[in-house]
Order: sequence, then structure tokens, then C-alpha cells
Amino acid sequence: MPAVIIVYLWKNAGYSAIIYLAGLQNIPRELYDAAKVDGATDWQAFWRVTLPQLSPVTFFLTVTTILFSIQAFDIIAVMTEGGPVNATSTLIWYLYEQGFIAFRAGLAAAAGMVLFVLMLAVTLVQMLVVQRRVHYS
Repeated sequence: MPAVIIVYLWKNAGYSAIIYLAGLQNIPRELYDAAKVDGATDWQAFWRVTLPQLSPVTFFLTVTTILFSIQAFDIIAVMTEGGPVNATSTLIWYLYEQGFIAFRAGLAAAAGMVLFVLMLAVTLVQMLVVQRRVHYS
């Protein structure tokens, strides 16, 4: 499983870097100027300006990474095929095995519904948090 995680992180590092770069470009320069006027060092400006401004981006990437990892089929199919002894088996791999290898359509449909409910729950939590942030800001 560590090898699968490393490959998954490497696969998505470029996506995360581009999203963070867009977030960094969206931080107003005036905030850094105000921090300098207040006597903040570069390190303090990073902790007090950059990181708080990037918190929505970090939250977005956390949620999308969770959703993408739930759907991580391709890496497992290519690297391990769910083995050894189901050590790298995931819900999406189980769905594939039941539906297309064992031809158990009922179990595959049930696994698909569990996957749907899990992804819906993560999405709803994200929507609630984003609405709360918009409401309070």
C-alpha cells in the first residue's frame, strides 16, 4: 500500500501545485505590504498572511483528494490488482471484482451505492463548510 500511495501522490502533485499557484496569485499584494509596515518578518508574513489566505485552497484540495482517492482504480489495477491478499483492495476495486470478474451484479450494485453515499457525504460536508465560510466572511 505505501507504493500505491506514493504513486498516487506523485500522480496528483502537479494538479495540487497548479491549484496552489492559482491561490498564491490570488492573494492581494497589499496584505504583504501591510504586514511589512507592521514590522512582520517574511516568516511571520508567511504564517499570518499566506497560510490563512490559502486555507480555502487547502480545504478544496483536501476534499478533492479524498474524492479522487476513493475512486483510485487505475493505479491499483496496474500495480497490484488488489493484492497481495487484498492489501491494496479498495471499494472501487471490490466493485470491479464483483461486477466484472465474479459476475455478481447485486454485490457490485450495492458497492456502487455505498460508494455513491460515501462520496455524497464528503460533498455535502464540503458544501456546508463552504457555505458557513461565505456566511461568516
